[in-house]
Parts: sequence; structure tokens; C-alpha cells
Amino acid sequence: MDRKEDKDRSHKDRDRDRSDRDDRDKDRSYKDKDRSYEEREKPEPKKEFKKFEPLKKEGKPQEKMTSADPKMIEVVVNDRLGKKVRVKCCPDDTIGDLKKLLAAHTGTRPEKLRIQKSYNVYKDHITLKDYEINHGMGLELYYN
Repeated sequence: MDRKEDKDRSHKDRDRDRSDRDDRDKDRSYKDKDRSYEEREKPEPKKEFKKFEPLKKEGKPQEKMTSADPKMIEVVVNDRLGKKVRVKCCPDDTIGDLKKLLAAHTGTRPEKLRIQKSYNVYKDHITLKDYEINHGMGLELYYN
């Protein structure tokens, strides 16, 4: 019998809570009726975003790169002794030119440098483009 009485009590409590909620809702609606339309809270209008347009630069127009102007690439050279050098050069530069740039960065004579990738030792007179050395590629540097 105790269980049945508990169920009856819970139903009564639930019904009482519903009636309290309904009374609160009625009070709110009366309050809104008392205020004028302008005083009531209005939902904010949706914002409209403009389409993306690139900024126009003022001044003289930039010169476009032609096929005669090669694009610069950056080559990462690691000597595995703690020096990692990033060198900017052109794909048309030779390995000898790259060694000269590295010599300026490291302070070592270009004749004493050897550039290779795994077991392929690169020769001085061949260009970076011929060896298919591209932007961001890593090479190994050894001292002779």
C-alpha cells in the first residue's frame, strides 16, 4: 500500500508544479500586455554580411613576373652538426653558386663544401633545376 500512496503523492506534486508554472506564464503575458509595443523586447535583426572584395592598392601597379624573371626558391641545408641554413636562390643557379651562398653563411670556403642528398653527390656545374631541387627541399652539407 505504501507504494500506491507514494505514486499518488508524486502525481499530486507534479500537478501542483504544472499549475504553478502556468500561473507564472500568465503573469508574464499580462505584464507584456501592460507595456506598449515599443517597450517590449524586440529580437535583433539578422546581420547581413558583405561579400569579400580584395583591397585595392593605391599607387603604381606592381610589375608582373615574366618568364625571364625566375622565381626564387628556398633550400634548407643541414650539416648535421647543429647548423641548419636556409638559402634563397634561383632554380637556374648551379650547385657551385649554391656553395658560394652557403660559404657566405657558414664562413667556410666553397671548395671545402660538399652538397649531397643521401648517396648522390651533387656536381658544381649542374643547375638546381636539373637536379629537380625545389622550394623547401632539404640537402645535406659535408665539410671536406
